Amino acid sequence: MRQILQWKINTRSILTKMVLSFMAIILLFVSFNLISLTLFRKSIHSEIITYNDANLTHTTSGFEQYFELLDNVIVGMYLNDHLNDLQKSKPYYRAAGRIIDDLEGITVNPRIYLNNIFMYDVKHHYILDKYRGSSLAVMFSEHYVNRIYTPDFWEEELTKAGSDAKLYPAAVFTSPPPTYQDSQPGIVIPYLFRSQLYPDFKFLAFIDANELYRNYHQSINNTFYILGPQGNKIFTSDPAFNEALPELVPGRNWIKQNGYYFFYQKGATTGLTYVNIIPDSSVSNRIVKLTVTLIVLLIVTSIVSLILSVIFSRRFNNPVRKIVESIRSLNENRELVRGTVNDFELIHANIGHMIKENQEARRSLESKKNHLRHYSLMNVLKRIRIEYEDSDPAAEQDYRPFRFVLFQMNFKQRFWDEMPEEEERTIAFIREYIIQAIGREMDGAQTFQIETNQILSVVYLNSEDDSCLSSVISDIKTVLETDIAYSFCTIAVSSHYPHASQMTSAYAEVLKLVKLRPFDDSTYVSQAGETYEKPMLPTTILEQELNVSLQEGNDQLALQSLRRMLAKMKKRNIAASKFHRFAEETTDKVMRVLHSMQIDSDGLSGMLPLIEKQHTVEELDDYLVKLVNEAGRLVRLKKEERDPIISFTVSYTETHYGEELSLDLIAGKLNISSGYLSTYFKEKMGTNFVDFVNEVRVKKAKDLLLLSEMKIQEIATEVGYTTLSSFNRSFKKISGVTPTEYRRNAAVAER
Repeated sequence: MRQILQWKINTRSILTKMVLSFMAIILLFVSFNLISLTLFRKSIHSEIITYNDANLTHTTSGFEQYFELLDNVIVGMYLNDHLNDLQKSKPYYRAAGRIIDDLEGITVNPRIYLNNIFMYDVKHHYILDKYRGSSLAVMFSEHYVNRIYTPDFWEEELTKAGSDAKLYPAAVFTSPPPTYQDSQPGIVIPYLFRSQLYPDFKFLAFIDANELYRNYHQSINNTFYILGPQGNKIFTSDPAFNEALPELVPGRNWIKQNGYYFFYQKGATTGLTYVNIIPDSSVSNRIVKLTVTLIVLLIVTSIVSLILSVIFSRRFNNPVRKIVESIRSLNENRELVRGTVNDFELIHANIGHMIKENQEARRSLESKKNHLRHYSLMNVLKRIRIEYEDSDPAAEQDYRPFRFVLFQMNFKQRFWDEMPEEEERTIAFIREYIIQAIGREMDGAQTFQIETNQILSVVYLNSEDDSCLSSVISDIKTVLETDIAYSFCTIAVSSHYPHASQMTSAYAEVLKLVKLRPFDDSTYVSQAGETYEKPMLPTTILEQELNVSLQEGNDQLALQSLRRMLAKMKKRNIAASKFHRFAEETTDKVMRVLHSMQIDSDGLSGMLPLIEKQHTVEELDDYLVKLVNEAGRLVRLKKEERDPIISFTVSYTETHYGEELSLDLIAGKLNISSGYLSTYFKEKMGTNFVDFVNEVRVKKAKDLLLLSEMKIQEIATEVGYTTLSSFNRSFKKISGVTPTEYRRNAAVAER
């Protein structure tokens, strides 16, 4: 009884439990491998059958492709001009010599594997090979001798009519000396080819059987047969093999008989049957070899696993045993006597309260640390925003990598109409939500409100936090989009920065990313590395068209030009900040045009603050309509105030710009002096008469440059300039570019 109790006590030790656990795992491992080995022995046989069947399939494909290639080569000989010459040429031997050269050229082809090829001329009873020409009797009685394939045999075969190809059983031909060095054919397979279109010529090829077998047979076994369409033996690679070929069972392509596996495959083109013969001992030896190898590996693995289990258990047990002894010595509960309590229960009971106390202490320290970090970051951000040059040593001691995430809220007109006094309260609610959403997932993140509509989060990152940050931002974006009717948000995410000293760069980056958002009213995430600044479209031509249209009081034409530019900017997905800049510049240009015409533009200056509240192309279009319509109205009112002298001068200049114009000419038509007209015109129009004439002529020249294909010299003459140099000088002074550059820039802008 005492021994049983002692055994129970000993088995409760960690070392014993670990060794027993490892042994159980090893036992399961051995059982699994033995079962796998049994199943493997059953499946390996079918795998070997499949492997040999695949080898024969590749062999069959190679032989079939070879016979197709040989047929194509012989057909090519039928189409050879030398063959036609043989029928017509006199003397006969000249054309025959060319045929002999062609036959030799075929046999030297390394892919054809021909020992020789013959062409039999039925009409002349003459046969040619790659060396010579002779009668059929001489060729096969003196040069290529075989007791089966006699001259009479070939006489009968070659004179038969028909259109087919025929393969004869392989045989050895001999050539009695003297003969050519390489004319001994060895084992060849005769191949006869007849064409109905050319009944006077027959081709007989001697295929080198050994070369053909070496190049196309794919198997590690050497017993291979080729059978004719009627089942007759054409070729065998092992003449010593005496087993009869069995008949296949329907539906299978292999059969086992008398200790051999016979694999069959029939060629689709030639009708030949290819047979691979594999000894049963070869298949069995592979299975036995694999089985023995796996069993040896299993035994070795089991022994090594058992030894390592004991070693690892002892190494793990030593430090755990020391921990248990330390806990027992410090435990105030003296009732826990060695051996009466499970080691893990003892560790759990005595360390649990230590973990709890440690967690409470960590939470307290983390809370205080977060407060210190928050105030430190607030100080850093204040220094960044006021461009304070001194650094904060406390902040620079933080070596954690981080990202800045800037949230910029924009409110739509519906918000201002329904809740004009709720902006501050709304931003406060959004800030608290962002603090909770980011702080819940990103450890140590700090969030601040830095502007009326801007909230900045500093997110510290570990190695796997980037994907988590993307998920949090996606969730925040989804929540903010629920109020899309009232507001939208731009979320700018900076690059990954490794040190707190780079916070100034991170802040500048998110401010830039906010400006690169698209010009629409949807919530958008601007990610560093994914958003790029696109250049502003050139506005020189637009400015010129706008000046001309407004000076004429034609606000509709000015709007058409502006809308073309808006459409191009929208198509290129220009950033929202560039749209606002374009609206500000357009407003400034309109006011400068009005100022040059001495028109009071103070009523339009109040429209500038409205630009930042335009969030879509449609809203900006409405703004430009109001701006340009009002400017056009003011210009038309100004024109209505002009007196007859100015009206006549302007009208006459715009009608006769292509003629010679001068103050004396127009003053004479008005019956006033040229000096008075010059002073009066400058006072009323804000420009002198010569500059006005040049502006009219340059305006007309621009139209011709854009709308016609006239040469620049012709345009200069058309608008009233006597020399090309004076035209270029005036055009560049008014437009800032030469006529050639203006036409080229217009073509580029259209594209």
